[in-house]
Order: sequence, then C-alpha cells, then structure tokens
Amino acid sequence: MFSQRTFEAGNVWLTVEYRHFGGDEGYDIRVYSQVHGNPRQILRFDCFKYQPHYHYDPLGRDERIELAGYGIADAILWTLKQLNHHLPEMLTQAGYADVAAQVQPEAVREAVAKLEEHLAMKLLQG
Repeated sequence: MFSQRTFEAGNVWLTVEYRHFGGDEGYDIRVYSQVHGNPRQILRFDCFKYQPHYHYDPLGRDERIELAGYGIADAILWTLKQLNHHLPEMLTQAGYADVAAQVQPEAVREAVAKLEEHLAMKLLQG
C-alpha cells in the first residue's frame, strides 16, 4: 500500500499519497506551510486518472481548477513543473502572499526532485 510521504522545502512542505476518491484514483500532492503558527494545506493537486484537478486553499475557499481541456497529458509531470517554476504565484493566488514571499526556490527544487524520484520508484514497482 502507498503511504503518505513528506518532503521538506524551506517554509513549505510537500506530501504525496495515493488516494481513491469518488470512483477515481491517483496521486495526491499537497503543499503545506505554517500559517499563524498552525500547519495549513494551501494547495492540493489531485493527479487522478479520470478527473485530474487542483485546489487553491482546499480547506478554506476551495477554488477547484479542472485540468481537462487544457491538453495536459500527464497531471503528475504538470504538477511537478508548477511546483518547480510557479509555486510562489500559486501560493499568492491561493491567498497566501506572505508564505509565497518566503519561498526558498532551491529548497523547493530539491524537495521536488526527491518527490519525483520517489514517485518514479513507486510507478516502477507497479
């Protein structure tokens, strides 16, 4: 069974796990940070087989964006690219500009590389 794994990335951390939800399934990648002294889920990428999507502030306003129709062939690769290249913008869009301002790009790149390696190993294992 695929258990949750956490990757530290400076002022944010990433988690990944395989989920079954509402007849769909796939890898779930979440971005957390400390907000007012408490851990807060700020972004969630549901890299599901049938309806891949992501959420801005999933436990708050929960703005859901469907990936269908955008020509995205691989939701996991797309998510990893967003984390590497657009995380501060996405954190700001989610309403957390203060967290975005403290992002450490090198720490994020290192965490995403470890996450990608972890996922590659899991996908090879079947």
